[in-house]
Amino acid sequence: MIIVMPTKTSGEKSFISDHFGRCNFFYVYDSELKSGEVYINENKDGQGGVGIKSAEFILNKKADVLITPRVGEKALVVLQSTDIKVFASTDQIVKDLIVSYLNGELKELY
Repeated sequence: MIIVMPTKTSGEKSFISDHFGRCNFFYVYDSELKSGEVYINENKDGQGGVGIKSAEFILNKKADVLITPRVGEKALVVLQSTDIKVFASTDQIVKDLIVSYLNGELKELY
């Protein structure tokens, strides 16, 4: 299973970004390999459509789950056309959010 989270800084000790489309990084975690990778959000400084481009990034990573505080309307339309589940983040760091998700402790947003 692939879990993606928009983050403020890089790494598993980062906090989740409040801004999905304009986050600094994406943390992509593979639950089968039990490892994660950090990707710079190259779309964050765009003039418009950054949420849609971020949703497309998630699709390209073949994500099963997105953990975030919120998703904009246009990005949500893209995500809802897929099987990706969106869960609400909490104030935990990335590595703790992964554990919370795997333990069924996060609320599904969409």
